[in-house]
Amino acid sequence: MLKAEERTGTKILLEAMSQDKIHLARFVLDALDGGIVDSKTEGAQTPLISSIFLPDDKVRCKFVELLLQRGASVNHQDADGRTALSYACEKGYLDAVKILVRNSADPEIVDVWGNSALMYAAVGGHSHIVDFLVRAFKRLGLQIDRQNKVGNSAVHVAKFLGHVDCFFALTNKKGHEAEGCELFILRLLCLDKYTHLLQNTHSMSSQALQKINFK
Repeated sequence: MLKAEERTGTKILLEAMSQDKIHLARFVLDALDGGIVDSKTEGAQTPLISSIFLPDDKVRCKFVELLLQRGASVNHQDADGRTALSYACEKGYLDAVKILVRNSADPEIVDVWGNSALMYAAVGGHSHIVDFLVRAFKRLGLQIDRQNKVGNSAVHVAKFLGHVDCFFALTNKKGHEAEGCELFILRLLCLDKYTHLLQNTHSMSSQALQKINFK
């Protein structure tokens, strides 16, 4: 339970982030000796996770860097088991992903539904994120075929949703080598079939992964 001083400090920190007031954010963190850097707000989200949702690329990266420099837990999981890396991958924010990975973010952490950061990147169609993760963690044995709790893997989801470039990045294939024209036909059929569902969800990736069995 946060003390009153810490609650106030956390509120000021989050407001400073939303208004791009980096000096105020530093001041608050210093004033409380970094005690609020991992403070938990609604949904057990920390300031680091909140920083991922900042709309401006430069502002987002600036605060991600600041919080990590001040000791923020890069692999903290919120109430849904999701990390800052998971959200950055879902949003397609490559710069933030690179910063998190450089600071030892673990791509193998899964949420309560068994979805990894790679899965969120794949379902969002963010091929640049998928390609980066595959390359960055190839030597460490990134589990590309890891399945979530309903039996879907990033490869399966990318293929089913017609995210061609993601599928190529995951399977290390290019062009028509990857299932030939069949994949492109799947893309046309599946995107049309599921567009109405995905457009009406609060979070496309979360909803798709939690409730749709792609098999």
